[in-house]
Amino acid sequence: MVTPIETNAKLLPDQEDLDNPDRYRRLVGKLNYLIVTKLYIAFAVSMISHFLSAPKTSHWNAVVL
Repeated sequence: MVTPIETNAKLLPDQEDLDNPDRYRRLVGKLNYLIVTKLYIAFAVSMISHFLSAPKTSHWNAVVL
């Protein structure tokens, strides 16, 4: 199955803090809205949603890349 995130991606909470966590939260919120029409992103969005409380730089990179 094709997903927009690497299946072996390591998204760990012990990385460098993100400068603007609200930007990350807004982007993840927009992606959650898109799940209604683009089901293939559901897995990736669920993975990045785990880090909404304390997003790190690696999480941001996983979302935008």
